[in-house]
This record gives sequence, structure tokens and C-alpha cells, in this order.
Amino acid sequence: MATGHWPALKGVKMFFGGKKKEENYYKEFDYNNFTSWLDEILKNPLPENTKGINFNLYEEENPHTYGIQFVATKSFDLDDEDWACDEIFSSGENMYFFTNKNNWKQTLKEIETNIKIYLDKENNSPILKKFEGIGLGFVDGDLIILYKKEK
Repeated sequence: MATGHWPALKGVKMFFGGKKKEENYYKEFDYNNFTSWLDEILKNPLPENTKGINFNLYEEENPHTYGIQFVATKSFDLDDEDWACDEIFSSGENMYFFTNKNNWKQTLKEIETNIKIYLDKENNSPILKKFEGIGLGFVDGDLIILYKKEK
């Protein structure tokens, strides 16, 4: 894990949609600002036919910069990762952007840890846990299943 950056830092270090990426607005990941970003998305109801939630992770053009996009899907299938492509809602350009000096594997692990913390302790976690499953992954990589609803 990064030294001292997970899960919480002080100060405003978040990119909300609406600012241009070129403004060099990327800052280190901040758990509190991440939860504010996600809570803002969850203020509006997700489509009724939502089955799965996925956090798409993007590597940005600048070295060590990443973006997280929130996606609701109309399917969830442990045996077919393409469920994450059945998008019915997306945060679109309203992504959480951040920097991380670690390699992409460690960055993925740290984001996994922070989303699991959110699912375990935050007030809006039941909104997400009512769906069949929650995943995380780079858009060009494998998915990690963070949560699967018990049947």
C-alpha cells in the first residue's frame, strides 16, 4: 500500500466532471473525496433493471494517473465478464481522477481495498448491495468481484 494515503487524507483532492483534464487537476487518492463522489452519484435512483455494478478503472495519458467510472449494468454473470459491458447507466465523464505512484497492479489492489471499505461501512452501501454483484477492473483487463449477493 502507498505510504499514508489509504484510506483517508485531508483536503480537497478530487476531480468532478466539468473540469478539463488538461488543467492538471489530478491529486492523490483521497478516501473521503471518493466517498463524496460516489454518494453524489447514488443520490439519484439507478435504473430498475440494474443487476450489477462495476467500477471501471482507466489509465490516463499522464503517467501514474487513473480514473474511476461508475457503471450500472442490466446483467451480472460470474461466468461471463462481459456482463460489465451491459451498461444501462454510467457516470460518464463524471469520473474520480487521481494519481498513484505505484504500479497498476498495486493501484488496482488499493482501489479494491477502498471500495470494500465503502461497502462495509458507508451509509449508501445498501444501495449497492441490493444488486446481484459488484465488480472492479481496468476496462481492458479482468474483473475482480467485490461483492456477490447471497441468494
